[in-house]
This record gives sequence, structure tokens and C-alpha cells, in this order.
Amino acid sequence: MKLVTDKPNEPPVIWQWMSQQTQIPWSTDLRTIAAIRDNGEIAAAVAFGSWTPESCFMHVAFDTPHSLTKKLLKAAFEYPFESIGVKAIYGLTPKDFDKAIRFNKKIGFKQIAETVDCVLLEMRREDCRYLAKETLQ
Repeated sequence: MKLVTDKPNEPPVIWQWMSQQTQIPWSTDLRTIAAIRDNGEIAAAVAFGSWTPESCFMHVAFDTPHSLTKKLLKAAFEYPFESIGVKAIYGLTPKDFDKAIRFNKKIGFKQIAETVDCVLLEMRREDCRYLAKETLQ
């Protein structure tokens, strides 16, 4: 699989695929990355939005658990933490979506709050195991 991103002035095909999977709305600050199979199909994708100077929100979708590769996760975390320089990434997951909450915790997110209908999770740069150790200092 190869990694690709949506490009400015081109149709946002990664976002369109993610929107079908997760109902993520379009946003002008949305940035995406996806793993594409040899046949051109999207296997997994990550999107970032709601940027602040020190954080952003992350959205993840995949068609099978094996589609979300370590290569994609590494690239997905390197972008906001290393390229942009945020200190934290957040995820907002429906409280009754146990499978997604377990997945988020498995990749390193920590639950920091719970609302009436959602769980707020956080990944801090220093806790991200997908970054090279020398970049964490």
C-alpha cells in the first residue's frame, strides 16, 4: 500500500471516503492522509481538523483492522506533531462506540473526559510511540 493525501484544487477523495465511513463534515482546515491499495481503493484514512496553535482533532477510518498499517499511523502522527508542532491530538468518540474507544486507547490515546454522549481522548506528543525517540526530546 502507498500513502497519499488530498491535494488543494483537486477533488477531496479521501475526505469523501472518510465521510461515508464516519460522517466527518467538510472543513476548510481538514488535512487527510490515506493508505491506498494497488488497485486504487482506499483501505484506511486519517484526517485532522479543528486546529489550534497547540492541538488538533484526529479522525480515523479503515475498512478492515489490518488496513490501518504502522506506516500510516507513523505518518499520521508525524504530520501534526513534527511537521506542524502541536503538543496534543484529540479524539471525540461516541460513548456507546466501545470498539472505537478500545482502538483509540490501544494506539495510545488516554481518556480525559466524558460527556453525556461522548468520550474525549488525548494523545500528547511525549506519549506518542509512533514518533522516533530522538524527536521527543
